[in-house]
Order: sequence, then C-alpha cells, then structure tokens
Amino acid sequence: MVEVSSYIYRGRIFSVKAAEYMLPSGRKASVDFVEHPGAVAILPVLDGDNIVLVRQYRPVIGSWIYEVPAGTLVSGESSYGCAVRELREETGFSAGHLVKMFEMYMAPGYSTELLHGYLAEDLKKGEASLEKDEELLVKVIPLKRVEEMMNKNEIRDSKTIATILYYVKYGG
Repeated sequence: MVEVSSYIYRGRIFSVKAAEYMLPSGRKASVDFVEHPGAVAILPVLDGDNIVLVRQYRPVIGSWIYEVPAGTLVSGESSYGCAVRELREETGFSAGHLVKMFEMYMAPGYSTELLHGYLAEDLKKGEASLEKDEELLVKVIPLKRVEEMMNKNEIRDSKTIATILYYVKYGG
C-alpha cells in the first residue's frame, strides 16, 4: 500500500513517481516507478495464414522494428475503443471481429503499464491516419514466416512476441 508519493516528472504519455509504501511483512520501502495509463496490442489476422505487422521507426533505439499495431489509452478510453482506434490509425484496417485475448503487465518492477492484447479478424481495408510522430510501414506476412523471424531474433519487440505466441498457443 502506497503511503506517500510525489511526481518526479510529468510527461505527455507517462509520469515518474517516487513512493514510500508498506510491504506485506510490515516493513517500509521506497520505489521510483513509471505511472502509465495502459496500452493495447492488436494482432490483425487476414485469413488465418497472414498477419499484419508494422515496421516502425523507433527513435529511442535508433532503428526500425517489427511490431503488432499498438498504442496508449487516452483518458477515459476503454481498451476495446483504443484497439479499434489504433488498428485503424496505424494500418487502415477495421475489424469485423475484435476479441480480447489477454492482459499483461509490461514491467511490473518499475511500471504500472497494463497491456491488453487483442485479436482482430474479418478485416476491411481503409486509410491509415498516422500521428505526426509516427513513421511506419504496413507489412502483410505469413504467420509461418513471422514465427521464423521470431526464432531468428528479427522480431524483438516484447508485446509483439507475447501477442503472437499467445495466438499460436491459444488462438483467439
């Protein structure tokens, strides 16, 4: 239970807080952590054999990286609404069938970010509308090839790996 907290940094997407809290054992401890509103990751499946990934430039790592379409929840937005919005914005696709597959904490040792994984099927193509800070290419790739890319470390994004592996293991 957090007893005292204060903001170290407040940003557009996340904030950093310092907090003192009580451990279940009764000992007091402190932690610095990222306060994040949550996010979604969407696995768009075209026909069971092909999936849609984005190849996005990420300035933080200075490189292009393969990812599932994803994005951060805005205030008051449901994870479902965010998934619909991000799928359309990043790929131009809309889904006739969108189902939540899982939830996972991205890095619970230092972040509150909860990621909601969705499966998008029965896709209809439209126009993407990227945000001004996004640069990406939409790629349709056979699922078997995506599995090979993960095995060869060509796909290194954790949310993408988790979403694809969940789908391969459990389906939608």
